[in-house]
Amino acid sequence: MLVLDIFLYIWIFGIIFLPYIISIILGAIIIIIIGLIRKKIIKKDNKFTVVIYAIIIIFCIVVSKNLGYSVTKYLSAKPDRVYTEMKEINDSKRLIGLSKEQVIQLLGKPRGKEEKDVYYYDAGKITDYLFFGERDFYELRIIFDKNDKVKDTLIKEVV
Repeated sequence: MLVLDIFLYIWIFGIIFLPYIISIILGAIIIIIIGLIRKKIIKKDNKFTVVIYAIIIIFCIVVSKNLGYSVTKYLSAKPDRVYTEMKEINDSKRLIGLSKEQVIQLLGKPRGKEEKDVYYYDAGKITDYLFFGERDFYELRIIFDKNDKVKDTLIKEVV
C-alpha cells in the first residue's frame, strides 16, 4: 500500500510540475550547449555567465509554463469512437442540404430540439487520461433553414 501511495504522489507531482520540470531540463541543455560554444570561442567572464544562465532558465520556465499544460492536455486527451465519427461528419459538411427526414434516417432521432430549427445529437466525449480521467462531453448541433434543409452543423462542448 505504501508503494502505491508513493507512486500516486509522484504521479500527481509530475502532472502539476511537468512544465517546470521540462523547462529545467530544456534550460540545462541550452546552458550546456552555450558552455561548449563559449569554451571554444570566448574567454570566461563568471559574472556575466551567471546572469546569462539565470536569464536562460527564467525564459525556459516562462515558456514552458505558458505552453506546457495546454500541450500536455492536448497530447493526453483521447476522443471516443462516437466523437471521432461525429467530428468527421461535421468537418466534411456532408449533411448540408439534407432534409430533416434524411438526417433522422442517417443519425436517428435527435437527443433534443431547439424549437424546430436545431437538432441536437450526442457527439461523444474526450477523456483526458493524464489529468485523472477528466471527461469533456460534446454534442452535434444541426441547424436547419426555413425550408427544413440543413444549413450548418457544429460540435459544441456540453457545459
